[in-house]
Amino acid sequence: MGVMREHVVRDDASMAQSPRPALTRVDTLVDSYRRLADVFHVVLSEQQLDAVLERIADTLGDLIPFDAFTIYQADETRRLLIPLMSRDKWADEIMGDQPLFGEGITGWVVEQRQPQLVNHAHLDPRVKVVPGTPADEPEALISVPLVARGTIKGALNVYRLGDEAVFTEKEFELAQRFGDAAAIALDNAQVRAGLELEAQTDSLTGLYNHRYFHDRLRAELNRISRAHDSIAVLMLDIDDFKRVNDIYGHGTGDQVLVALADILRQTVRGADVVCRLGGEEFGIIMASCDAGDALGLAARLAEQLAAEEFEPAGRLTLSIGIAQGPEHAMNPRELVACAEAAMMAAKARGKDQSVLFDDSATERPAGVNGREDVRSIAHLKMLQSLAGRLNRLNDVREIGSVIVNELRGLIDYHNCRVYIADGDTLYPIAFKGTLGQYTEESAEDLTCEFGEGFTGRVAETGRSLLLPNAMDCEFAVTIPGTDDIDESVVAVPLKYGSRVSGVVVISKLGVAQFDEDDVRLLEVLAGHASVALENARLYEAERQEAELAKESLWIANALLDFSRELATVEGMDDVLGRIVELTARSLGSPRVSVWLEDGPSSELTAQAFWGYDDDARAQTAALRYPHALTTTFLSATEPFELGPEVLSAIDGVPADHSTYAVAPLHFDAERSGCIVAVDSHGFTPRTMRLLAGIAHQARLAIQNAGAFDNLEETFFSTVEALANALEANDEYTSSHARWITDMALDVGRELGLDQSALKRLELGALFHDIGKIGIASTILLKPGPLTPKERKVMETHPELGERILAPIARLEDVRPIVRHCHERWDGKGYPDEVGGSEIPIESRVIFVCDAFHAMTTDRPYRRALTFEAACKELEDGAGSQFDPDVVAAFLRLAPGALQSHPL
Repeated sequence: MGVMREHVVRDDASMAQSPRPALTRVDTLVDSYRRLADVFHVVLSEQQLDAVLERIADTLGDLIPFDAFTIYQADETRRLLIPLMSRDKWADEIMGDQPLFGEGITGWVVEQRQPQLVNHAHLDPRVKVVPGTPADEPEALISVPLVARGTIKGALNVYRLGDEAVFTEKEFELAQRFGDAAAIALDNAQVRAGLELEAQTDSLTGLYNHRYFHDRLRAELNRISRAHDSIAVLMLDIDDFKRVNDIYGHGTGDQVLVALADILRQTVRGADVVCRLGGEEFGIIMASCDAGDALGLAARLAEQLAAEEFEPAGRLTLSIGIAQGPEHAMNPRELVACAEAAMMAAKARGKDQSVLFDDSATERPAGVNGREDVRSIAHLKMLQSLAGRLNRLNDVREIGSVIVNELRGLIDYHNCRVYIADGDTLYPIAFKGTLGQYTEESAEDLTCEFGEGFTGRVAETGRSLLLPNAMDCEFAVTIPGTDDIDESVVAVPLKYGSRVSGVVVISKLGVAQFDEDDVRLLEVLAGHASVALENARLYEAERQEAELAKESLWIANALLDFSRELATVEGMDDVLGRIVELTARSLGSPRVSVWLEDGPSSELTAQAFWGYDDDARAQTAALRYPHALTTTFLSATEPFELGPEVLSAIDGVPADHSTYAVAPLHFDAERSGCIVAVDSHGFTPRTMRLLAGIAHQARLAIQNAGAFDNLEETFFSTVEALANALEANDEYTSSHARWITDMALDVGRELGLDQSALKRLELGALFHDIGKIGIASTILLKPGPLTPKERKVMETHPELGERILAPIARLEDVRPIVRHCHERWDGKGYPDEVGGSEIPIESRVIFVCDAFHAMTTDRPYRRALTFEAACKELEDGAGSQFDPDVVAAFLRLAPGALQSHPL
């Protein structure tokens, strides 16, 4: 494999289907990028790990046809790659192999976090063959590391088989993009699975928790109802556990709970569900079992505990209550209440016992009916459970929904409404009606003010209300369009401290359907609900504040990246080009432009573009807006949006239904400008805040670039003046440096030198003879030929020039150019006798321009050559004295250049 497998073989049928003509694949790729966003959505929509893996394989196969596929999960702690899924003839062998990081091509990809396209994977020196699979089988491989949140999650491998099997670069790029989505989907599924397990697990013992117990019991009761099966529930409570905590401390108590949990796991069947319900109470669900099975398990537990010492607490005993469904109850809460009642009976009988629920035999206070006792216990347990559930919720409407749904298990009602107060108005956030008389009521109908109707009266007074018949209530309000009916009502305020935050109302058809016990029960529930609602409000406020802080951090990081990249450029053109590029990237805008006034009170014009085609660029560049218009238009200090309606009234703006975001730029001396970003979907408040920060950074960068350009212009003028002043002793050289500089720049552009090279060329040309300041004027101005000794002195001026420039850091890149301005192409020049490409290109250009100028200028010891003769000398010296490419470029430009740069 490349490899973890890097050796895939399909059966004949699949092999016949997988290869596709190259043209078909290319055609498919044309459409693939358009589908990539849809693919991301499809892959990320799955939540379960198995479904995610299947969706990844299916979707990738649609994008990039393959013969085999394997996806690995990375275990960074053990540095192992664990196969999660393989579609391969040798899938069993692949799934049984766990290579290390760094082994094979896939191991290399994971360790280096770099994708690989290996079209002859079987020949790659990194290859590692999975044991039990064929070696040296021709195959092409794409291996992509799956990285999410900065962590390696695994690797994704796709294969094509055969001697002619290849993947294209476009397919490789597409696989990498898909790998990003696959990594996020895999990470999301793993995180979700972890969170689900955490939500269902008791953190101390590792057993399932209270929530899972009730969810599983409800599911099992539904199952046995359909299958006519049975179920047994055991409720276990450690006897005298408070003594353990009081004497030995809670740390020891926790150790005892963990040890007991281990014993429970070892004693139950594999199909039984063991849960810690809270404190020292445990529950066991035995599916497809009856009371006899449960009593047998209880006996085994008692035997195990009798032989176990829980140091330092000693031996423990359990009181166990057992109930069987559907014989004792079919409602999950009532079945639990029956088991609880049996457990309390075990406590009352002296503890360390197992008791099967029996309505006639369960111990209870005198005068209380057994079923009422069970119902009372059920109510208490339900309230406890409901309170815990409410406190885990953070959404107001979800809290209301839980109340109306769970309350039905406590009180038999026909209608339940939960209101939340906003100012002096009560808005329904949850509503449940089970009879036709209630189905026509809408949220608008139910909304009321404080003091309006019995709901508003409860909110206004803060006191509960029990109405045997709402028809007899003098302050009741009939909802328009509804019939008058006999209806019992209980309304209870939701109070946080002395403040009423809402109302819970239940009603039932008929007279006197509720009593004071129902009122008290609802008040207890309302107390829990009001705390949960207040917590939800606080949570929402904190969430919004955190979201704002997160947004601010995101903006700050984006602006930091923006400023860092902007700081790498200097000239105005480069700065403006980088501003539009970075702005488009930061905002996700397809088109961005920068508009500036060239000076105070001048016209506003577009200076830089990003994302514009040639026609749109030319059309936009031709637009001119007078200063009087821009003064008003750009008077704002913060970015603003312009919609299609406003834009239609502005000359030159295309009618494409896009939205423009405009960020004003205000400079000194009444000079203005702006950044304009275009997007068909509009801009969010977050992107507008980011644009404001970008505009501030851009304004500073533009000002700095302007100052830099001015400083550089002054620097060049000073250099030119210095060069001419140093050569003023020689009449012919009074403008020698400027002519050579201008001509050299033309030749440099003809040769395609970049901007930085052209700047070096300009400075090198101005300073190329600066070393002559150290040469005696008798030698410089000698009317006749120089003696060998004098020539040797003259040939030292390039080295002198380099030493003169050495203290100036700004000219560090120019010094080699000055030193080598008199080197020949054949290596016979001076001072270092280097040749060919070892001579800086700038020096070669200056050498040709300097020689031509010298030949066509009168000197004390000879007359100037004609233009044609000088050109002939250059042609003759090309390849020996001069760089032939430079000579060719010079000769192409020479006729026209002499008109713009006369000698």
